[in-house]
Amino acid sequence: MDEPALWGLRRKLLDLGARLGLARPAVRLYEVMLAAKSAGSARRANERGGLPLPPARLRAAAGPKHADAEYFLQSGKHHAELVRELLAESGTSVEELGALLDWGCGCGRILRHWSDLTGTRVVGCDVNPKMVAWCNANLPFAEVTQTEMSPPLPYADSTFDLVYAFSVFTHLPEGLQHDWIRESRRVLKPGGFLLISTLGEYYLSLKRLTKDERRTFLNGDVVVLYDGAPGTSLCSAYHPPGYVHEKLGAEFELAAFRPSDEDGRHDMHLFRKPAISVVAGGQQS
Repeated sequence: MDEPALWGLRRKLLDLGARLGLARPAVRLYEVMLAAKSAGSARRANERGGLPLPPARLRAAAGPKHADAEYFLQSGKHHAELVRELLAESGTSVEELGALLDWGCGCGRILRHWSDLTGTRVVGCDVNPKMVAWCNANLPFAEVTQTEMSPPLPYADSTFDLVYAFSVFTHLPEGLQHDWIRESRRVLKPGGFLLISTLGEYYLSLKRLTKDERRTFLNGDVVVLYDGAPGTSLCSAYHPPGYVHEKLGAEFELAAFRPSDEDGRHDMHLFRKPAISVVAGGQQS
């Protein structure tokens, strides 16, 4: 069975589970099964850079494919390299940053790849206390804090030169997406970067959306499924690129955009906070 057909079947089952109140327990059971299946991959994967591998259950909660230890390590390395590439294209480097925030860091999939930064403050945050506890116990170079599903973040205004969020806006209801964009802007320094990933046009081919949902997407609006389970893999948001650039990121400058055909399946959006911005009343900030 091909991927669109599989997703069509999965969507029907998820819709039924949501109506019966069983969708979230089913997702948790699926993660447990993936974790158990991954035992062999963990034995084959070597520790990288002297850092331990998170338990399979934590990896599975970060995303189904990440239950596989080798995939977890390789995907984290790939996204760290992507951060470097996009910053380089915009004229800077990770080493030049005073502070960076991995927002939604999970169990350190990307965060672990900044262990060699000596002049950059490396910070992470996540809503999952088990993820945060594991990072604090095993990634000593990073400051990791538990946060809530809604803003604010526990950081002062203009703290970071870079905030990145992979697979975060993909699992939030529309209102929370805008709340978190504003909060990301608050903690960024003027001229700082925000990098986010979204599910874009690639996913229209996978039959994840109904006819009406597809029409909404093609009309330029975000589509959010199972928005009653924010922050979980059950809640999934699909973003037309125009919506991200013109509405969600309206108060930022777009520095770079990589659609799914250039980087796997997620769209990548690099925004820059204006060096000088005008707020209500005409004042500059």
